[in-house]
Amino acid sequence: MSGQGSLLRDERAVAPAVVPPFHAAAALPAAAIQRAWRLEALLGDPRDRANPYGHHALAHQGGRRLLSALAGIVEAEIRPAGKGGHFTGGDVMAAALRPLFRRDLEHGHAAVTTVLSAEGPDGPLPDRSVELARLLGPVALAAAAGTALRAAVRAVAEGERRTPGLSRWRASLARSFADLLACESLTAVALRSLSRSPGTGRALRAAAGCVVPALAAEILDEAVLTLGECGHGPDSPALRWCLRTAAGVSRVREASGTADCRAQLIRALPSSAGPGGGRAANRPGTVRGDAVAGGEVPPVDWEAELHGVLDAAAARGGPGAAGAASGQVRAARRLLAERRLLTGPERGVPGAGAAAAERYAQLLMVCVVLAVGRDAAAYGGSRFLASGGWAPVALARGVQRLGLPPVGPFEAAQAGVEAELARRDRLSADTDLHATRILW
Repeated sequence: MSGQGSLLRDERAVAPAVVPPFHAAAALPAAAIQRAWRLEALLGDPRDRANPYGHHALAHQGGRRLLSALAGIVEAEIRPAGKGGHFTGGDVMAAALRPLFRRDLEHGHAAVTTVLSAEGPDGPLPDRSVELARLLGPVALAAAAGTALRAAVRAVAEGERRTPGLSRWRASLARSFADLLACESLTAVALRSLSRSPGTGRALRAAAGCVVPALAAEILDEAVLTLGECGHGPDSPALRWCLRTAAGVSRVREASGTADCRAQLIRALPSSAGPGGGRAANRPGTVRGDAVAGGEVPPVDWEAELHGVLDAAAARGGPGAAGAASGQVRAARRLLAERRLLTGPERGVPGAGAAAAERYAQLLMVCVVLAVGRDAAAYGGSRFLASGGWAPVALARGVQRLGLPPVGPFEAAQAGVEAELARRDRLSADTDLHATRILW
């Protein structure tokens, strides 16, 4: 294996000198991918019942043995590069430790946050260690939900040979995959914002803490239902692992500070995008992330950029728009109406605070979907993300969760997401934004 470790990459001839803010599909450092593979090899095959770090052992014995064996690896990923460690940014750290999050949600998350807290003022991000620790909750949840989703896809693929009717689950699993890609996009951009422009992006990072736990719980529930339909009984290691992981979501959610995330989102609403609030996205240098004089990376106003992406998507329609493009324009315009409602005088209605925060988090996530899809198409990195086929499904799901009039259906896009999920199962590729090759 070499490079990004993906058979599904789409590299462009000309790449920007500085990774654009929302180019979440940009290649990760090869060294981080190699460290992730070594960690995954150490963890062994999760389906091997004799493996002390497999799903069977974890479901029966917990993860304490896992933690003691991996403490040194976790510490090295968190220690700054200048002090003998590997840390260069939250996104790289998350990629290197992803096999641990995929294998054991609660103990993996607890191990990393414990070491991160112990680093104190000498940690990788001294002024932002609390925010980084909180972001690791959504990061771990997305990785664990991906493990459950892949188990469900594999169960359907194996079971439909005997029971053809099981293929009906492919559509619902594909919709869960679109939700998961939205979560992965949000967490990737949130991690980047923390390292790159920590003075802004607090609402974006809070949105990850609000939205991702709920969607991860839904994906895990969908996987449990699918495994049950495929004949997995109480003794199934995959089913027991999914049930154990689902039970841990609430504890990881609490550790991620969901209440504080909601409070941050409520505070952000009055200063969020009003009319023309996304004008920062019209500055090409800011959107591309080009270096300015002296080689410095320009600061990014993350929320303003996201609202600008939404403004642009809503204005993209016209007489010639059709199919998925027309549907995306309709979705963007409905989201604009939602934004006006959230940032208008109605936001002060008593008792509407928590609900408004949750809705604003959903709004920011679909804006991230638009931004990540746009930059993947412009700069490559993933053939599937660059194709844009996943975005209509993810947008339609976001609109549905907000209770807005539905858009779609996007039959071709839905079929494309189903095909991608099946292809990743065949190629042993992760459910992340990079379709990273995995060992098991």
